[in-house]
Amino acid sequence: MASIPTTQKALEVVQFGDPLKGALKLNKEAPVPKPGEGQVLVQMKYACLNPADVFTVQGIYPGVKNVVEKKPGFVAGLEGAGQVVATGSGCSLKVGARVVPLLGEKAGSWQQYVVVAEKQCVPVPDDVDDATAAQLFVNPLTVVGMLDEIQRNAPIKDNPWVAQTAANSTLGRMFIQLAKKRGLKTINVIRTSATKQDLVKLGADEVVVVAEESDVAKKILQITGGKGAAAVVDAVGGEIGTACCSALAKGGLFQGYGLQSGLPIQVSNSDLIFKDIVIRGFWLALWFPKQSPSVVQEVFDMFRKKELVPHIQKIFPLEDYLEAFKTQFSPDRTGKVLFQLT
Repeated sequence: MASIPTTQKALEVVQFGDPLKGALKLNKEAPVPKPGEGQVLVQMKYACLNPADVFTVQGIYPGVKNVVEKKPGFVAGLEGAGQVVATGSGCSLKVGARVVPLLGEKAGSWQQYVVVAEKQCVPVPDDVDDATAAQLFVNPLTVVGMLDEIQRNAPIKDNPWVAQTAANSTLGRMFIQLAKKRGLKTINVIRTSATKQDLVKLGADEVVVVAEESDVAKKILQITGGKGAAAVVDAVGGEIGTACCSALAKGGLFQGYGLQSGLPIQVSNSDLIFKDIVIRGFWLALWFPKQSPSVVQEVFDMFRKKELVPHIQKIFPLEDYLEAFKTQFSPDRTGKVLFQLT
């Protein structure tokens, strides 16, 4: 294995704000940290650019300590994958092991080397490639968690219909795949028809195009034979989220996990009272610590069996971070944006 350099490239948040207007700076001479007792040094191969990362740069994501403390001057990035290149004392992981470091509130995947506690490393199976492993955490586990909640708390026994917004996102596509595996039918709400056929090929049961429908809620009711959706998962909020919420069945479950529109949903008191619907959020940072470690292996197994297939839009070198963010913000984006770090 090659020698470890003393400096590295790191994409730093220098001020909170627009990532396209000076909030980020590429530091080409950031120090490479050394692992202490119980820690490993991971050479990062790939790191994801997720919506939560955008919120981190903007200074509004509560899952990163520096954001909460309003302290810029740190490396962002919530997930990625790499290889152990050095270990501190007391570690059992070997140099060369491929891992997904769980970085938590410290973040830091947008750099070539990161130190992390050995216990926060998930070993990557040999038959899962680095680019796929880099996407282990945020999207697949959110899908697993939301579907677990639906199967536990939504009235799906006699009504298998589940609606989702932002269905053409990477997470939305995973939701289609895993919902079908679990015997649920999906109503997939998208803004334009550009990706409609892609979603149908992936297994979407119904696709509702907002630009083609005067009343999204009415369309959902029509699809479900007047029952409404047993559950809704919403990443958009605003008018689209509100329409889906109003189309819930009696006892239906609404889970909000994103806010792409920047606007809240509006909920009718009569729906809360007479339909007994439940409105709640889903945040992976709260759900994951309560789960068995086996949930991670479950995702790896689905990767192996191609039951979950992460779609990559484009891979950028760290130097091209501005282009990466432009791609992230593109309305035509259909897959995950990754950084290739080494």
